[in-house]
Amino acid sequence: MSVPHRSSRCDGYMRSFILISLLMKTVNCTPSFRCPEVVELGSSVNLTCCLESSYNATSYLTPGGAIAAMCDLSNGKCIPHGNASVITNTCSVLTIPSALQSHGGDWKCVNGTNNPRPETCHVTVVKTPTCNITSDTNTSSLNEGDKLILTVSLSRRYCSESSLVVLTTGRINTTLINETTEFNETTQFNETTQFNVTSSHFGEVSLVYSCSSSSRNVSCEGIHKLAEGTDMPTTSTQSAVTSSSDGSPGDTDSTVGIAVGIPVAIVVVIAIVITVIVYRRRKRRNSETPEEKPEEIPLANIVMHAPKP
Repeated sequence: MSVPHRSSRCDGYMRSFILISLLMKTVNCTPSFRCPEVVELGSSVNLTCCLESSYNATSYLTPGGAIAAMCDLSNGKCIPHGNASVITNTCSVLTIPSALQSHGGDWKCVNGTNNPRPETCHVTVVKTPTCNITSDTNTSSLNEGDKLILTVSLSRRYCSESSLVVLTTGRINTTLINETTEFNETTQFNETTQFNVTSSHFGEVSLVYSCSSSSRNVSCEGIHKLAEGTDMPTTSTQSAVTSSSDGSPGDTDSTVGIAVGIPVAIVVVIAIVITVIVYRRRKRRNSETPEEKPEEIPLANIVMHAPKP
């Protein structure tokens, strides 16, 4: 049985080590620049840059061309130290504590301060707006054909790219905003949409805000649903409700009492009038009937009887 020489085993170990080292070098040294596609205005952001091992210095350039940080990969130090740090001898990371509007756009990671072929990544900065939806009529009892006006108010919104706002009522989508450029968050937006209600409008009311490739549902105050109602006939009680001098509803109980008491009073008056008429007629009839006189007895028929002795 032959025993392999120690030198052969060492050669095998060496070749394996070299192969693994080459693979690690290939992976670690592949240039790349990673950053989130969409970030919320004011949130923290990390940008990671990896360059070839032959480069010892890394610089991060903002979309405006300014140097945000510089890292010396050979000694593992970055300037400014708090916002950037070295991960490996080929990779570093830049941390943005609070994303600003100016941070939206193309970032660059270069060797030193000048590189004809820098690594780039694109950041979209977005601010989800606050929303309020109001209506000119009661949306909890609508009928087909009713005229409805909805007003959508948006504030504190921002998008460093193109933006789109879509209002959904039931199964109907209505585009309120379709902008192709940056929108300033300080601008107040009020949009009024008017339509005749159809069966497709009944259902949930929602708003979708899209910034670049990112879409999100916006939680709005006010109107949340368009509900179908039925036509109710007006009753005597409803028609009898009055308003006070200041425009507020009056006393419903007293109004209903008046509405019921008037017919009763009329009936009583009619009964009294009929009673009086009947009484007078009877009195007149009695006055016209001749009085009966006592029957007169002729004197000849009177027999005088003398008293007995």
